[in-house]
Amino acid sequence: MKIVFPILCSLLLIGCGDSKPTETTATPESSVPVEVNQTATPETNISSVQPTAQTAAPSVPITTQVAGTEGGTLFEQKCVSCHGAKGEKSALNQSQIIANFSEAQVKEALKGYQNGTYGKNMKALMQGQAKGLNDAQIDALAKYISTL
Repeated sequence: MKIVFPILCSLLLIGCGDSKPTETTATPESSVPVEVNQTATPETNISSVQPTAQTAAPSVPITTQVAGTEGGTLFEQKCVSCHGAKGEKSALNQSQIIANFSEAQVKEALKGYQNGTYGKNMKALMQGQAKGLNDAQIDALAKYISTL
């Protein structure tokens, strides 16, 4: 019991002390490619190995997309909520079912909605959806919808 009491007091003082534990962080060594100019032998001095700078080839981002992929993304963003995932729904029970539209019909409809010359009950709603589309996006949507 005489030994336990001093140990408990020591632990209490250590745990309640003001000093904060020091944190050590290991810094990773930088990995630099090295070029060895000679065959390594037991007598080779390691300090004679010289690091060399290595330049990476510039990466070129791929910006081209397959029209179907872009069309599918646009369809999901702008059309699915009313027309369904496969274009099988009549939007708000007011529009035509677009699943059977040809590419030309989709282009005609979207351009007509943009100009305000196409559509009946859904003209105003669809004009808001079609206004922000450029020609490339209309082409991509038309190609995608015609494959549904």
